[in-house]
Order: sequence, then structure tokens, then C-alpha cells
Amino acid sequence: MSEIPAPISVSSAPSPDPKSKPAGSNARSAPRPDRMSRLQDLPRLKSEAQTMRVMVEEFCSYHHGTSGHLLCPKCQAFLDYALKRLACCPYGEEKPVCGSCKIHCYKPAERETARQVMRWAGPRLFFSHPLMAVGHVVDKLVHKAPDKPRNTARAKPAVKPAAQTPSASQPPKNNKSK
Repeated sequence: MSEIPAPISVSSAPSPDPKSKPAGSNARSAPRPDRMSRLQDLPRLKSEAQTMRVMVEEFCSYHHGTSGHLLCPKCQAFLDYALKRLACCPYGEEKPVCGSCKIHCYKPAERETARQVMRWAGPRLFFSHPLMAVGHVVDKLVHKAPDKPRNTARAKPAVKPAAQTPSASQPPKNNKSK
């Protein structure tokens, strides 16, 4: 009598994430999901993200005629970019306000947009969100920009070249005096 073989089980490997990028794609185009969660996990970044959202919403409402929390496509793209850069901030909880930061993490065009948005919305924040505005001013005074953080995992120790001594395989140079 022959035995029936047991059915072959499918491997228990996790199924690929539908949001994951295929191999060879640009890994820098979107932050890792754990980076974006920093905007909710770290109180300092959460506060900065909320301030940025409010400033962009007010700017877009006035300049582009949107209402409420709706943004035009250009302002939405800028806000997404700004939040991505904020989530990837190497300072984390010690982050200074962007105006006094020593790292320029925005591209030049987005940096100019951020300057315009903040210059317009910053003073108006005192009327629409006074506690947020005072908090932002306090953050500017309290959180001074530290030195640029270094990636110690990638840093290679500096190797000083050894003093050059004549080796046995090389004959000494003949210095003839004339």
C-alpha cells in the first residue's frame, strides 16, 4: 500500500510589502516608514511638524484661495517635502528651529519656498495660534544649533602614515657632494 505524500507547504517567508520599492529604485526618494513615525513619537518633532502644517495652511489659504485644511497641489507637495526632511532630521529631539540650523537639508528651491512661507505666516501665527507662536519663539531661544552631528558608524578612524624609513630591499640613495 502506498502512502500519500503530505502536501507541500508554502514557505513562511513574509509576503513582500506592496509599498516597498523594487530593487534598483532610488532609496532616497521616500523616507523609511520608521522615520516618518518620528513625527509622532518625538514631541519636539511633532511640535515642529504641527507648526509647519499650520504655516503652510495659512499661507496657501491666503495666496492660493484654499479653505480650511485643504492645500493646493504645489503647497501640498512642499508640505510633504518639508515633513519628510523634518522626519529625517539628524538632531531629533535636540533640533533647533530651521532658521538657526547649521545643516541646510532643503534643496534651494524648497528652501526659498520655506523662507517665503515662514516670513509671511510667522508674524500672523501670533493672531491665529498664539500659544504655538510663543512656543516657536521659545524654541528659537532655548534650542541653540549644536554642531553638525557626525555619523560615527560610517566614520573611519584617521590613519596616520607611518614614518618612511628606508627598507632593506631599497638601496640607500647615493648623495654625492660636488
